[in-house]
Amino acid sequence: MANKPLTILVAGPDADATRPVEDGLAGARGADRIAVLHGVADLPARVAALAPDAVVAVLETSDPAALDGVFRLARSGACAVVLFADKAPSGAAAQAAEAGVAAFVIDGLHPARVRPILETALARFAAFETLKRERDEARTQLADRKLIERAKGILMQQKSLTEEAAYNALRKAAMKQGRRIADIAQSVITAAQIEL
Repeated sequence: MANKPLTILVAGPDADATRPVEDGLAGARGADRIAVLHGVADLPARVAALAPDAVVAVLETSDPAALDGVFRLARSGACAVVLFADKAPSGAAAQAAEAGVAAFVIDGLHPARVRPILETALARFAAFETLKRERDEARTQLADRKLIERAKGILMQQKSLTEEAAYNALRKAAMKQGRRIADIAQSVITAAQIEL
């Protein structure tokens, strides 16, 4: 993150709202690509087109529609989202955290604070993405183990094999076909269901 130039999309209602963020991002890392969007209605399309590392949104009012749009973007996981607002409705901070907004700052937009807040948000986003990836891998491994156990049980019952022999049969078939053991296990389960 420290060496790679960033693509940052700054969004706000108008130039006056986004200027403090632009000032805060200017100069410190000249290689960064900064894009500015006035209005949040086109935010999803601009994010899709730019694929930014981060979106820094500035909302001067507690506009529920604008907040909802930023929260939807955060939920998508497309990039880190930083939100500056001069005020926010009750419960907005909890909604922001639940949506995955990496930083939500109320009444604290000062150019000197923008870069450190953005860097912290990027680090939090990266850590959260790592946790999600590890969770997904763990879920996949658990599902694979369940399939393999079921397939071993079927082979043990149908072919009168020991547990070790059933596993070795699955492993040998996977190696021979160039597939994952879990995929072979699913085939065994499917074949057993067809026979019933």
